[in-house]
Amino acid sequence: MNKKMSKKNIDWEDEFDFEEKKKDNRDLLRFIGRMLANWYWFFLCASIGLVGAFLYLRYTIPVYKVHAKLLVSDEKKGGGMLSSSALGDLSSLMGAKNSVENEVEVLKTADLMREMVLAEEAYIGYFNKGRVHNVPILTAPFRVILLTSPDSIGSSYTLEIQPIDTKKLKLSNPDTLFYASLSEPFVLPGVGLLKIEPLGKLSKESCGFWIAPLLSVAASFSSRLSVEVPNKNVSTIDLMLEYTLPKRGEQLLKTLIDKYVELNLRDKNVIADSTLAFINARLRKITDELAGVEDRISGYKKRNQLADISEQGRVLIESSAGYTQKLAEVETQLAAVDAVAIYLKDTQHPRVVPSSVIPQDIGFNALIQRYNELVLQRERLLLANTQDNPLVQNITAQIAGVREDMIANVASTRRQLELARQSQQQLANSVTSQITQVPTIERGYIDLARLQQIKQAQYIFLQEKWEETAIGRTANVSNSKVIDSPKAEQNPFSPKRKMIYALGLIVGLAFPLGFIYIKDLLNVRIQSIEDIEHRNSLPILGMIAHSEEQDQVVVSKTSRSPIAEQFRAMRTNLEFALNDGKRILFTSSMSGEGKSYVALNLAVSLALLDKKVILMELDLRKPSVTAKLGLPAGKGFSHYIVRSEMQAEEIIMSSGVHENVDLIQAGAIPPNPAELLIHSRATELMESLGKRYDYILMDAPPVGMVTDAQLLSRYADCCLYLVRQGYTYKEQIRIPNDLVMTNKIKPIQLIVNDIQLKGGYYSGYGYGYGYGYGYGEYGQEGKRRKWWQFWKR
Repeated sequence: MNKKMSKKNIDWEDEFDFEEKKKDNRDLLRFIGRMLANWYWFFLCASIGLVGAFLYLRYTIPVYKVHAKLLVSDEKKGGGMLSSSALGDLSSLMGAKNSVENEVEVLKTADLMREMVLAEEAYIGYFNKGRVHNVPILTAPFRVILLTSPDSIGSSYTLEIQPIDTKKLKLSNPDTLFYASLSEPFVLPGVGLLKIEPLGKLSKESCGFWIAPLLSVAASFSSRLSVEVPNKNVSTIDLMLEYTLPKRGEQLLKTLIDKYVELNLRDKNVIADSTLAFINARLRKITDELAGVEDRISGYKKRNQLADISEQGRVLIESSAGYTQKLAEVETQLAAVDAVAIYLKDTQHPRVVPSSVIPQDIGFNALIQRYNELVLQRERLLLANTQDNPLVQNITAQIAGVREDMIANVASTRRQLELARQSQQQLANSVTSQITQVPTIERGYIDLARLQQIKQAQYIFLQEKWEETAIGRTANVSNSKVIDSPKAEQNPFSPKRKMIYALGLIVGLAFPLGFIYIKDLLNVRIQSIEDIEHRNSLPILGMIAHSEEQDQVVVSKTSRSPIAEQFRAMRTNLEFALNDGKRILFTSSMSGEGKSYVALNLAVSLALLDKKVILMELDLRKPSVTAKLGLPAGKGFSHYIVRSEMQAEEIIMSSGVHENVDLIQAGAIPPNPAELLIHSRATELMESLGKRYDYILMDAPPVGMVTDAQLLSRYADCCLYLVRQGYTYKEQIRIPNDLVMTNKIKPIQLIVNDIQLKGGYYSGYGYGYGYGYGYGEYGQEGKRRKWWQFWKR
């Protein structure tokens, strides 16, 4: 035996390479074949996915996009007054944001959205009751009126309305049920006082309304509003609102823009109102003073019976009037400068400064305009941000810089006005000295007349400024205008029909694909030839298909079944594997892999060549051949070894499956099977049987459990190792390779047993040894698996 094993000097360690073999297109073909074999599951799941997509689209409320475009007056982009000034350069160095971007932040503020919700009463909505969900509607046959403040809404309600009669209604939801009367107030807990006014005849079809807290509704609209600047080189703003009702969405977005324009105008009017308030306060004071002076003049004339004054006094009065008028203008400008200084002293809470109070100083008026713009921008940003926000801090820094410039300008202007007042005062004093030379009565009148001229000049100046400011306030327009009114898209934004159908199809196809993949991933047993190839370098002698027949012996003289042909092909390959040897050992990793079944049928296949075959049942721990053949238990191998007087002829018996196949039973189960297998009488028995039979087949215990097979390998010329599809563990395929590498059993060839047809998975697959094992290849149709067996792999 050892001589035959050493006929070929083979370096098994060099021959075996346990690294994975390079994959070729067999993996792809195997994958495609497996998908095609289970096409009905893919078709079914894809159909379910498409039906699911249809139902989703059928019962999902579509969402539309409403678009609008605003044009904003941007001084930085339009070349305003300060664009080329030193102040404009300073603003750019300080990193000031474009006013367009500031307006974007204003449009996003929660306060502006709240104003829109209040104006449109968007905290109340109407719907029709559907089978799956409520369908929002634009108008309902009734109107819900909130009689209390919208800010009192603390809870959300969705109520169905069903008319009981012409006046009574039933309001209900899964948690609430109560009754109310049309046009009569009722209290809804957590909301306040409501009233339902009919707008038409209420139908019996269920409809209803919902009401939600103001802040949550405003937050919901804010999340659906998109405000963007499409291009940094233009001053336009794109607004987009997502809503389920396109017409209602257009109205909501229009109201939002209107409220934004109102806010913008209100900011501009704040400056004008501040200036008017300052002028009005000064006018009231000057009017009272002027009235007092006129009363004094009238009383003076009556007391002194003064009808007219001399020509000299008239000239002096007229000269004094010119000087006093200029002096009054200077005094008014000083008062305005002092008022501006008071406004600038508050550094913690900046506020707008009255404008147009010093008309001759164009630079200072430009500073006031810039200062007021920055203050209003800061107030806007504080609506949606804190004072720690970088944008707010940036604007605050700009305000501080402009304030310093204004304070310096105010100081310089005041010094100039002081000098002008001193000059006018000197001229007025020279006239006064001349007046002292006129008679006493006329001199008193001249003093009063001069005071009247001063107050009159102040009054006229303030009245002119008031008219200018009032006209300017009336002419105020928003710095933005709508260039593209709100319009809803014709097709809904969500759900996207094509994408949903594609997603449904992909999910439907992915389900069986994922199931197959996960099942293979979690499967630890041999399922394919690739599972064997990736972990094995031993040759495969043959493959045996799954058989539905109940008989243990499927090979006969007349048998032309596919499985019988597979045993014949294995018999042919065995002749090359034995190298003129005759002793064959059958083992496996564990019990149940078909050693006895394969040994029986291979024995019959060899016997059909008119060869004498002996089958030895050497699984002394758990014999099974005798039971498979339905033979009574008798004397066997263990009896022969123990009883030295027993002859081999006493334990040899006919198998009953073929006249050329004999059987040696295991005999009584001994306590020491390993010692019996290497007994000297076992060697004698093997030599004796070798002279009588052409082939000796030894059915050994699993090598992965006990060492019996390793002990019997000394008598074998070839070891056939059984691997059963769907039964043998993947890791167990390394056992025969380890046995060869450690020289425990040589040579070993594999037999793959119980291969089941899996359409494209194994079907028609030839391993390159001149045979195939697909059903129907030899003129006899096998049983194909049923469609539901997909789940039984």
